[in-house]
Amino acid sequence: MPHLFFQIASVLVLATVLGILARSLRQPLIVAYIFTGVVISYLGVFRGVGQNVFDLLSNFGIAFLLFLVGIDLRIEDLKYVGRAAIYTGLGQILFTTLVGFVIVSALGFSVVAAFYIAFAMTFSSTVIIVKLLAEKNDLQSLHGKIAVGFLLVQDFVAILTLMILSGFGKGGEAPNLAAILLIFAKGAILIAFTYIVSKYALKSVFRLVSSSVELLFVAAISWAFIMSALAEQAGFSVAIGAFLAGVAIAASPYRIQISGRVKPLRDFFVVVFFILLGLTLSKGTSGLVASHIIILSVFILIGNPLIAMAIMMTLKFRNRTAFLASVTVAQVSEFSLILMATGARLGQVNSSEVALVAAVAIVTITLSSYLILYGDKIYKYISAPMAKLFPEKQHDPYVANRENLKDHVVLVGGEQMGWDILDFLKGKISDHDQIVVVDFNPKIFNSLKASGFNAVFGDISDPEVLEELELGRAKLLIITDPDISDSHQIITFARAKNYKGPVIGTSYWIHDAVKLYEMGADYVVVPETVGGKHIARILSEHWDNLGKMKKDKSKHFEELLAHKIF
Repeated sequence: MPHLFFQIASVLVLATVLGILARSLRQPLIVAYIFTGVVISYLGVFRGVGQNVFDLLSNFGIAFLLFLVGIDLRIEDLKYVGRAAIYTGLGQILFTTLVGFVIVSALGFSVVAAFYIAFAMTFSSTVIIVKLLAEKNDLQSLHGKIAVGFLLVQDFVAILTLMILSGFGKGGEAPNLAAILLIFAKGAILIAFTYIVSKYALKSVFRLVSSSVELLFVAAISWAFIMSALAEQAGFSVAIGAFLAGVAIAASPYRIQISGRVKPLRDFFVVVFFILLGLTLSKGTSGLVASHIIILSVFILIGNPLIAMAIMMTLKFRNRTAFLASVTVAQVSEFSLILMATGARLGQVNSSEVALVAAVAIVTITLSSYLILYGDKIYKYISAPMAKLFPEKQHDPYVANRENLKDHVVLVGGEQMGWDILDFLKGKISDHDQIVVVDFNPKIFNSLKASGFNAVFGDISDPEVLEELELGRAKLLIITDPDISDSHQIITFARAKNYKGPVIGTSYWIHDAVKLYEMGADYVVVPETVGGKHIARILSEHWDNLGKMKKDKSKHFEELLAHKIF
């Protein structure tokens, strides 16, 4: 046991050192973690049980990550991006498989091995992309939601493939059709079970334990582990069970507290996953050919984004959205490695072919991390040539009656805080076309339109959306989006358009509020401090009779129901 703890300590110390180096060089931490695995694979740090323990920790990382993806999943958003997700996900799989098969066959591989390698390279890493998008605060953006959508489509195809392969025996005998149908039936039962429990039992359980944050956390983790165990018993991966567990919590009022408590666990275990990814190069490297790795890596880095972009442009998405979503498919997934390992177990591919896909995965993950993290900056340089390659079709204008906008108010974010602001503005501005509200939530957008406001359905980080707001002629800019990077972009853009009016911003944290003032905001609302002052006022009003607060409960409850947007 002491030897095991020394192994873990050594690996984490090395990851920390490389992480500090990566941060000082402004490189993504994922690269540091992957190279940690590469280094320890050649140093021979692992021996026996140490490898098994790290495998277990890595699986926890994937499970916790998909658990949080499920919690943050909004079905109404997926309804909007569903068509793009399905077409892009399936189209990219088909393209990469067909073209990849031709390329891999031309490199001298057998038909079976070429198909395995080509098909394995079709999948992009949900683990990595979600982590990078979260680091950029882009998970709730339009391109972020589309990317997560087609990643889920890819993961579904990967899971179906692994189900089918599970019907093969050693040596690749034909699968038992009845066994495959049984697995599909088990999947349907698992989903139905998740739905029933979430609807009739989970809410009551969480309400019972919600008085203790610690107990709420334990209950949520217990639920995730129960679903993971059931999924594993049904022949699925534990990560699929964790994902379904997260989806069941997505509509719960306690999801924010649960998500906040689980994130530190996810961050630690996902680090182990990336380290083990680097470790995969330690097997079968003797049969690797550098030119093969380069050719296939270039194909993934260029071919996959191009086909994804072409599909999205066909679906009439704007160039910027199509580009930022498409660069997320420029790497090989953890499912690819699982698929190749399954093929090796069945005797259909050898260790060198598995190592080839692992090497391509490391190269593409490393390079695509930069594409994702610096996608906005890259797009600025390639937007002109991309416009020639993918001519942008005419779109309906984002803003209605844009030519008539003058001395108007621009409100970024129409959710609860924004709705309360609109209650005030509609009493001051009779022409609601002069109240421009930007939001990406489809239900909020439809509610704003129905209320007669000049609603804009778009991603505020998109310069094309900002361009149509006519900020240079506006008299007031209010930003309820607490993302400081979005606020910085909006303020910078407004000042560049010679906007002279006041800027009201929002920030969850005091240090971000200070930064917003430094960026040029005229007033910054910090909900935490406002909430504290409000509670202090309530206490002051009821201090002589604290029991009266309970009597006011029903009145406040009714007020909250009346303020629901949808």
